[in-house]
Amino acid sequence: MSAATQELQSAVNARVQAVIALHFDPEFGAPYWIEHAAKLNFDPRLTIRSAADLPKLGQMDGEALARLPVEAFIPRRFRALLEQRIVVQTGGTLGTPKFAVHREDEFEAAFVKPFVAAARRVNFPEKLSWLYLGPTGPHVIGRAARACARALGAPEPYCVDFDPRWAKKLPDASFARQRYVAHIEEQALQILNTQEVGVLFATPPVLESLGGKIHQARRLSIRGIHFGGMPVSDALRARLAEIFPNAILLSGYGNTLFGVAPELEYQAGRGIDYFPHGQRLLYWVIQPEQQRAPQDYATLVPYGERGQVLAHRLDEFQFIPNMLERDSAIRVAPPTTSAADGFVLDGLRDPQPIIAATTPSALGLY
Repeated sequence: MSAATQELQSAVNARVQAVIALHFDPEFGAPYWIEHAAKLNFDPRLTIRSAADLPKLGQMDGEALARLPVEAFIPRRFRALLEQRIVVQTGGTLGTPKFAVHREDEFEAAFVKPFVAAARRVNFPEKLSWLYLGPTGPHVIGRAARACARALGAPEPYCVDFDPRWAKKLPDASFARQRYVAHIEEQALQILNTQEVGVLFATPPVLESLGGKIHQARRLSIRGIHFGGMPVSDALRARLAEIFPNAILLSGYGNTLFGVAPELEYQAGRGIDYFPHGQRLLYWVIQPEQQRAPQDYATLVPYGERGQVLAHRLDEFQFIPNMLERDSAIRVAPPTTSAADGFVLDGLRDPQPIIAATTPSALGLY
């Protein structure tokens, strides 16, 4: 093990210890984790000394994030910081929507700094107006889109809002689905036909469908495309590059609970490589449930192999360890050139859903 690797592991383990000490503090910790500690046969503050120890806490109860007030997850030490609290909800793809809470600085670290660091690696355009097509309201992505645009010197984005929860209830190929998609595109085209827009942010199918309706001069004026929300095939990515030939394409992977891991590398036939920024988010790739021992969340697959994604969020305002994600991915080590930009931890290649959603997918939307 190199000295740099040892130093990184020490830094991550120190963060783990600090977060555990905070959330499990009997007096000033988070009520949820104090109650959880009472069910364990050990004191987490003494036993959890490294990232490798996190599986000892057991799998995160995701439903607790839906049924409990967010105050249950915020350490009492921070109760006076209500003005810094950002509360958002998931889209409900896997069931009842879950709440997440972010402190303002941790929101920046989760959603804005990763995007900006990745964008500047590829010279993503700055100081150009954005058009964002996607969820706002209780969903974090709309807030993140605004913050990312401003961080790159752009004005407040033009926005077209849609409700992914409603869209997912519309039957595939139904008139209602088609009309809803048309409603979104009509609003986007009105903006594109009247305003100077240089960056588009939407899901890949929305971008492909919309791109076919934008006249050539407008398409050629788009300099940046940011997309996420669903997997993108090589064919679809190539199609987006064809539709918007002057645009830099940049993808992102993430969710409301954990933040975003931006694209750092892409090769046709291999997929997109996504990496967390800093040391607040750990993505592990473990064997799928049917191939591992029950409750074994500690055994990672070798680099280059596919497994199920397990995430740990190491934040002060909300601590979420051992959350099994709905995706599989290939485990990859960070590029050797990424450390200076803050990408120092393992990443995910070509994430793909492996757990069926409880509602139909909103094809063409989100």
